[in-house]
Order: sequence, then C-alpha cells, then structure tokens
Amino acid sequence: MKIDRSSWWWRKGRAMLAIFASLLAAGVAAEPLQDSAWSEVRSRQPELKSNLHDLSDNLGQGMLLGVLGGFRTVLADFVWLQSYSYWVQHDRPDTEATIQLAGTLEPDMILYWDEGSRKIAYDIPHWRMQELEQDQESPDPARRAAAEKEVQQSMEEQAQRGISLLDRGLKFHPDNYILLRDKAMIYQDRLQDLPDAAENWRLAAATSNSPFFAAREYVELLLQMGERREAYDYLRQLYPTLPPDAPEAQKGVISDWMRALENLLKIPHDNSPQFAPPPGWKPDPNAVYMPELFQEIGK
Repeated sequence: MKIDRSSWWWRKGRAMLAIFASLLAAGVAAEPLQDSAWSEVRSRQPELKSNLHDLSDNLGQGMLLGVLGGFRTVLADFVWLQSYSYWVQHDRPDTEATIQLAGTLEPDMILYWDEGSRKIAYDIPHWRMQELEQDQESPDPARRAAAEKEVQQSMEEQAQRGISLLDRGLKFHPDNYILLRDKAMIYQDRLQDLPDAAENWRLAAATSNSPFFAAREYVELLLQMGERREAYDYLRQLYPTLPPDAPEAQKGVISDWMRALENLLKIPHDNSPQFAPPPGWKPDPNAVYMPELFQEIGK
C-alpha cells in the first residue's frame, strides 16, 4: 500500500517515526528487537513521552497503534514501569499520565486498567492526606476544617478519575469481571454511591468468569438501599443456577436469605424442588454471613 506522505496523520507521526528509525534499522541483524528497543527508549524518555501524548491526542488510539505497530508492547512495558517510579515519588501528574499512556499503548493488558485505577482512586488521595496531616490535627478549627475538606475533595476527584480510566478499559473489555468489580468498589468505598456500586456489581456478577460472591455483594447493596423485593426476585433467578456441592456458591446461605425475605415481604414460601435447601443444610441464624438487615426479620 502506498503511503501518502503529505497526509495529515503522517505529518503528525513524523516525530515518533524519527525516534524509532534507528531501532527499526538495527533490527534483527544486531540483537533481538526488544533488547535494543529498551535501550533506545530509556535514552529518549522525555522526548518519547511528549511525542506519544501529542500523537495520542491528535491521531486517536486506533491510528496511534497503527503507527507504532508491534513496537507498542515494548513501549507500554517501559511506560508502565515508569509509572511505578513516579508512584514511588508520589508524583501525581506523571503517575496518572504514564498509567493513561500505558493503557493507550496496550489496551489488551488488563493490569494497566486494574492496578492503574486503584493507584489513581486510592493511593493518590492518601498522599494528599499525608500532606495535610498536620493541618487536620491543628487546634485551629478553620484550618482543620479546610484541610479535611481538601482531603475529601481529593478523594472524590481521584475516585472519578479512576472510574474514567476503567470506563476506557471497558470500551475494550466490556464484559470483564475485574474492571466491573473495580468500578463497583470505587463507587462503594470512595464515593458511597450505592446505586452505581450495585449496578456495577450486577454487571460483574453477570460476566462469564464472575466468582459467586459478586452476586451476594449485589444483593447486600440492594438490601442496604431498601430494595427488598428486587433483591428477592434476583435471588429467585440466581438460586436454581447455583451448584449445591460448591462451598463457595453458598447455596444454603442464599436459601436462608430467600426465606427471610419471604417472611418480611409476606410472600408464601415456594416449596418446589428447585427452591429446596441443599441436602443436609441447617440454617445458623447467628452465622456471620447473615446481613444485619435480617436481624429485624426474626429467626
């Protein structure tokens, strides 16, 4: 295919192509490409980082990956390691920039979206908390209140940035349990947004590789929000699909939950075989798995 060197995207990519020209020329004749690439990338880190950001902004991800070709995996590895270096230094802008860039270069790597979102949503606010620790303990009420407000704002802003990163990853992996779980936990733990947390637990539980507990997380959030009928209807759909001989499925626990909700909602107990408790199951009303919300229902 003939390349139009006067085209807009080619002009934007020339800076990057210049960086890689020596690598591509050296190639297989000298040593494996990856070894030479690492050396060249390290020597050109500032220029590389700037040009990659420019290309990403101007060309879009699809065209950027086309320009880099197979070399993008090596670059993504390097950029990800650089993000760790910035993370150790508590350098928020460069930590976030390199995490974002690693995902742009190698979107198939779930680790970049998963661990990157947790660094953005959890670690960075902790840095701010450490910076303001003395102000938070100040005897001056105004100074203390301002510091606590700033920490809270940092937590909320970084949580949203972590969610935005996960949303980018989910465009490439829309049914990935790990990314949906991460998103649910940020909504739940950092933003106390139970409806969005519940929705993402529901989506996570519906993925093919979801562990059994994801569905229970969804139900418990429904109960916290007072959505008892919705929780019961979900459990009725879930229960027949659970294997009776898998301890992690907690089928007996789910049976107890259904019975408790039937008592609360004044629903006649369904005695059909598909809703029978697992063989040998003996409910323990004092077990730690029973949500506190069930205490009002009675044993």
